[in-house]
Amino acid sequence: MSTLSPLDRLMPRGYVRQMFCFPSTHADVSHILKTSLAGVVADVPYLLSEIIISDDHRHISLSKPYQSLKDLFSEQDISNAVDYATLKQQHFPPSAFTVPGIIPPDTQPPFPNPAPVFRARLALVNRGFILCVAVHHCTTDITGFGALLKIWASYSRTSASTIGFGPDWLDRKALLEQFHASDQRAPASIPELLHVQENIVKPIGSSFHSPNWTTGIFFFPQKTLQSLKQAINQYIASQDAEGWVSLGDILTVLLWSAILVAESDPNTDIKGTSTIGFPVNFRSRLNPPLSPNYLGSAFVMAVATCLREDLIFAKNASLPSGDMTLDSASISALAKIATTIRTSLHQVDGERVRDVLLYLDAAPDNHPPITLGPPHDGISIVSWADQGAYELDWGSIIGKCDAIRLPKLMNKRYPIVLPRVPATADGDGGLEVIVCFDRPVWERFRQSWPICQFATLRCYS
Repeated sequence: MSTLSPLDRLMPRGYVRQMFCFPSTHADVSHILKTSLAGVVADVPYLLSEIIISDDHRHISLSKPYQSLKDLFSEQDISNAVDYATLKQQHFPPSAFTVPGIIPPDTQPPFPNPAPVFRARLALVNRGFILCVAVHHCTTDITGFGALLKIWASYSRTSASTIGFGPDWLDRKALLEQFHASDQRAPASIPELLHVQENIVKPIGSSFHSPNWTTGIFFFPQKTLQSLKQAINQYIASQDAEGWVSLGDILTVLLWSAILVAESDPNTDIKGTSTIGFPVNFRSRLNPPLSPNYLGSAFVMAVATCLREDLIFAKNASLPSGDMTLDSASISALAKIATTIRTSLHQVDGERVRDVLLYLDAAPDNHPPITLGPPHDGISIVSWADQGAYELDWGSIIGKCDAIRLPKLMNKRYPIVLPRVPATADGDGGLEVIVCFDRPVWERFRQSWPICQFATLRCYS
């Protein structure tokens, strides 16, 4: 029987959930998805289980598998309400996914207790379909979620898993057994990648009761980001500095700056520092490493701190939209912040992760609530870019998805970088970012210099 790891039990008690949009209208879509899901369940039996939370909310466990495939998969015909071609023309706006019948039951607050580990809903629309998949966060992270999709697509494509699935995808004991085997002990004090939960810092400019939340999706073309990355790394090399920064580091800088521009009063909030949090997948950082397709939770939170004035340096940028010509001072500032983010990522190494896992494993039941990561200002930027969902081939009948979406959000949400969009004959590849702010903040985010210069608004609701 599968059990939850100490890190799994620290995850948010909700769902990792995505909507996948396919243009197929074949009559066998439902049959193929159901029969191929049976193969997934045979490989990953705990999908038939439930998450059980104790009455005092301090303990969480996984039940024995007892559900059936019928519990996991449902379908709904909403073709009278939703037209696929219209959705595609509008870049699949978030509001379209709030139509009743798209989201599987029991995967929205308030959650039942026990709560299902897995639910999927096939929504048939006019000229296509939407597949909504929800997996309880206490069993997986976004990388594990992507691995589950990889298994499902493989069975859908070939009626047999051909992706090298093995026990190491499932083995939650692997997180700790190597440390116990060498008789390593938990650190006496709480590790730097954890902290005791205290009062949550209210982010600057936040409004948690806004009646006017706006969800927007912005697109950053790959070619634009690649050119910016090249310019910044050339600058770093010109300063005789070692190291480099990634495209992801640079996008994090742009989004971080756009957030501060949107939420700050430029007359009073330019001084001081800003600290953000972001998840770091540690599968490859352990020794020996976990499988890259390990299905459990395997990330920790890192933080980066920079001067606010460095982050808001171009608040009055007047370059026309799409003109990415930045002066040397701007390139220097971007390089400085991106290097800070890269340094923070490097600090998540095997030793620090070991300390986290051993400490969580040894923590007594009466330990004060623990939160992942050092404290930060409440701003988090999450990336699903490497999920690889667009590349999945679900077979000749189902095909590949056109878009991956979340529904219109009704709460504030700092940027989530959606799975990387590959280049096609119809358009350039790049990265989509979804955010949700109350309308005035959203407008300032949209009009901020990083968005105006490097992104386009795809849709909003």
